[in-house]
Amino acid sequence: MGRLKQAQEETGKEVAEYRAQMELQFQRRITESYGDSGATVERLEQETDAKIHHFKMEAGKISFDVSQMLLKHITTVNV
Repeated sequence: MGRLKQAQEETGKEVAEYRAQMELQFQRRITESYGDSGATVERLEQETDAKIHHFKMEAGKISFDVSQMLLKHITTVNV
């Protein structure tokens, strides 16, 4: 029984070492494939900010026309 328990402990250690090694290789591949996730997040934030700014500018350009059109439709009486 003592030898069986020792074999189980050794196997558990080997499995843990193998798992850690595979996890390390996986993380390296992820980093190589996608680059630094911090840089990706920063790039996405910059793109999002640029799009928001663009939409605000476009909305500012047409907001007066839209409000005039709505006002016209609200105040016009159809007989």
